[in-house]
Amino acid sequence: MGEVVQPRPLVLGYARLAPYAGHGQHTITQAILSSYANREGLQLGTIYFDRVGSPPLFAHDEPTPGFHALVAGLLASRALGVVVPSVDAFGNQKDERVAELVDDLGVVVHAVDAKDIHDPRD
Repeated sequence: MGEVVQPRPLVLGYARLAPYAGHGQHTITQAILSSYANREGLQLGTIYFDRVGSPPLFAHDEPTPGFHALVAGLLASRALGVVVPSVDAFGNQKDERVAELVDDLGVVVHAVDAKDIHDPRD
């Protein structure tokens, strides 16, 4: 009989980059989040990005489309958490964004630079 392989818990990623960050910064951020997920036994899915300080193109545009796409991705998937380079990735709305993810959506927020992990099951 073959070996039974347990799937790793799915997490999505989120990060903010400077408006003119090049491909290298994008790749480094992906590598950091992926390395963390692998080390913690997690399966990293899509990583969503926002640009810090980039104004919306039009007045009706959402200033943080990456975060809203992340929320939509969490609702559409079975992801159990979000991996971020730092909770500072959520910007000035850090507390509100973490509360939305943890309290409203019930996911775990893993901050790569932090030892503690915000887990709604605690």
